[in-house]
Amino acid sequence: MMWLFVGAVAYGQTPQVPKVVPVPPLPNVRPAPAEPTSPPARDFVDAVTGVKMHLPAGWNLSRRDGELSTFRLDARSAVPQTRLRAVAALGFNPYPWSTFSGEYFYLSATPRSTAEACAAQATGKPNKAATATTVDSVAFAHGHDEHGKICVESRDEVLTALRKGSCVRLDLVITTFCAEPSGARDLTENEMEKLRERLQGVVGAVKLK
Repeated sequence: MMWLFVGAVAYGQTPQVPKVVPVPPLPNVRPAPAEPTSPPARDFVDAVTGVKMHLPAGWNLSRRDGELSTFRLDARSAVPQTRLRAVAALGFNPYPWSTFSGEYFYLSATPRSTAEACAAQATGKPNKAATATTVDSVAFAHGHDEHGKICVESRDEVLTALRKGSCVRLDLVITTFCAEPSGARDLTENEMEKLRERLQGVVGAVKLK
């Protein structure tokens, strides 16, 4: 706790005892690291799904599962026939003193699907209705999933749409670890919203042929 001494002596007056005013400590807030410029911003087009996406600077891209993340661990409602087409991962930690561990944008496809089966992937439950949203003016089913052992360690927004007989699936995943055993600070709601905005920015730039 710091102490601030406030007092004044007017001309010709007897000095008064300074008044002690407690100053609250500054909050434990540290500046976020600078946004990276590498890898540079770039476009990616998947020939199978016809999906084109624009990745801002600082995102890594892979076509192979296991290089940046594990698709089946994050996209739990995907059916066995679903095949990963690409995954983009945020290549830096914007909140290094927090419980943030990763942010991913998955593109996958299930061949020979139906509208009902495709919509069911959004929630992982055939009898649970998904909400509706649009991506590049195309209607998508929209669902949510989250899981963890001690705390919520993975949050997944799932978007699915039947396109030319295949179920095109987009997964927006934010992963964290538990604060209690680690000593790290929990992400604030504002920081979580900023992470969601990053993913929504990638989705907002998706184009569908």
